[in-house]
Amino acid sequence: MKRLFTAFVAISAILSCTKAYIPQPDPYVPEPGTCVFKAQVELLQGQWVWDAVHDKVGVYADNLDNAPFQPRAAYNGKSGIIELMGEGALGQAFAYFPYSSQGEEAAREGRQPLSEVQSYQSSAIAQINKNTTFVAVADKDGLFRFRCLCGALHIKVKMQFGEAVERVTLNSTKPLTGWLDVTGEKEEVLLNPGYSISITDINRSCSESSPLDLWVMLPEGSYSGLSITVAGATESISTVIEGIFRIKAGEETSANAEEKKIDYDGGYLEGEEVDYD
Repeated sequence: MKRLFTAFVAISAILSCTKAYIPQPDPYVPEPGTCVFKAQVELLQGQWVWDAVHDKVGVYADNLDNAPFQPRAAYNGKSGIIELMGEGALGQAFAYFPYSSQGEEAAREGRQPLSEVQSYQSSAIAQINKNTTFVAVADKDGLFRFRCLCGALHIKVKMQFGEAVERVTLNSTKPLTGWLDVTGEKEEVLLNPGYSISITDINRSCSESSPLDLWVMLPEGSYSGLSITVAGATESISTVIEGIFRIKAGEETSANAEEKKIDYDGGYLEGEEVDYD
């Protein structure tokens, strides 16, 4: 019986050796790419302090579409240059901050979006910082350097307005909004140009004796042919802003807006008040 069992084992071994080889799939290997970037937010005043739990940066690359990158835990509460971690990025990488699950189409093209609506702030620095979506391109060291690329026009609105000002709209013959190039390599500095900007949530009084101080964030350049419309709950007044104004990144330029009274046959004309629903 022992010999018979030994022969059976030998036959089984031979059969197992002659079984056809079936190759197994290779273990999954992640695609190569940059998983760690550096980032720095350069505010016009003060320092940005990172929150490693809540702060996210959206990244676009050859293989990434709005991929979230987060600060490493070691950089929580830190300012200056920090490290971000996320999925491996291939090719040229663009990033925007703060992150949105909806993405930022302008950042995909290496451009900063300049919105047609800005929230009112009480200084040039605050107007720029609060209304900026930061966009940056990774440099050769993998650093996203988020900077403020716009300046501010400080308009002193000297108008006799009978109610609280809710909104002021600045109009121009030159583009004021659009997608601003952050790479410095594109011929068209602005894509999708717009010719007006509305400042909302103002809720302040305005008169000739107590003018309204208004700041508008604008891209660098020279502007002329400007006009504004001041609006409240039931009325609005429009007027022209005379002069040429040069805007530089991070700087403030001043202008005055007054109702124009023009002599005409012994009388005068002034900004027209328009009632609307």
